[in-house]
Amino acid sequence: MDGRKIRFQLSLTEFIYNGCFAAANFLSVFLESIGFSAGQIGLISSLISGVGIASQPTWGIISDRLRSVKRCFALCMLGTALCAAAIPALSAGGASLLLPALLMLMYFFFHPSNMMMELWLVRVSSQPRLRISYGSIRSWASIGYALFSLAMVPILRAMPTRVVYSFLTLFAFLALLASLRVPAQSETGGETPLRQRLRDMPFRAILSYWVVGHILFEVLYQIPHNWRVTYMVFVLREYGADNSLYGALMFLAGICEVPMLLLTKKLTRRVGWGWPMVMSALILALEYSLYAWGRSLPVLFAAQLLRGFSFALYVSCRYQYVYRLAPKGMEGSTQALVDAVSATVNLAAAAAGGFLLERMGTHGFFVLLAGLQAFSGLFFVALHALGRRVRKAPLPDEACGLGFIR
Repeated sequence: MDGRKIRFQLSLTEFIYNGCFAAANFLSVFLESIGFSAGQIGLISSLISGVGIASQPTWGIISDRLRSVKRCFALCMLGTALCAAAIPALSAGGASLLLPALLMLMYFFFHPSNMMMELWLVRVSSQPRLRISYGSIRSWASIGYALFSLAMVPILRAMPTRVVYSFLTLFAFLALLASLRVPAQSETGGETPLRQRLRDMPFRAILSYWVVGHILFEVLYQIPHNWRVTYMVFVLREYGADNSLYGALMFLAGICEVPMLLLTKKLTRRVGWGWPMVMSALILALEYSLYAWGRSLPVLFAAQLLRGFSFALYVSCRYQYVYRLAPKGMEGSTQALVDAVSATVNLAAAAAGGFLLERMGTHGFFVLLAGLQAFSGLFFVALHALGRRVRKAPLPDEACGLGFIR
């Protein structure tokens, strides 16, 4: 009975929570609508990424110390809701110097909430007695993201773009309430969680060859991916499409994630956790190529099929993979380190992206993104070849890297 109840409550939480992402993904559209330029949007995005440098490790350590990602997720949702509630009023008069500061504060809570939720799902799927697969719950996140994104289309045609933050407030508050109803067994497997003292936490054990190597892969993967998210609004302009179409594109991409998420368990049993991430990078490179060379709306929609499929591969494996690389009891801190380093690099990369786009144009910019994304996948293969064949670095059996490299 506990397994069914946990599955239902977590699925409901994921469904509602991804309404936050459906709203937050309109950040660039929102900033552009109130007068910020591409360069300014890039600078604000870099500052928001920089917030993750502090917020990810902070919340990761707190979750490991308290041994409760549920409690940390609830606190993150509360902080997100309170900050988002003030954005519509602050931006009503157009661009404001206080707005970037408020967005940074909001993302201090919102950034780590996704990490908390993903760790929660990994812990649940790692408990055999519950008989819950990661994909069965995570698929509801994609469905929620897709449906809420589609709902934004008619809303943004009738109302100012800043209204998305009113919806973000609502979704964050509802996700908070839903998460509090999830049974405690979802984290502990019935065991009593023991708090850790900071001085007893083995932080040095995190820096293994495989964790450091994966951090480098994440950096290479995330730079082009984040640029795509930040500057997609300029692709729409190139195609002559309305900004409200962005919601329809996110709906299509989100729906396309669902089949792949449901197949994740069977896929990873056959090929491990590494291959799907390599495949994701290569397919995303193809998506960016379509933006660079395509000039029709059907091409734009076809690219979302690739995005949904590829992003599902990535998101369904990255947390599972890092969870198995991490020292026991340090899963939150390890994932936080991975995310924090990525945020550090994106701090500079996000700002540079806006100026590169202005100089290179949409075509050249997305050709660059395609090349960088493909390189990240090849780097992952090289990382495993070096680690297994040259360095002979032991890889935990549960991590399941690239099976052909022995």
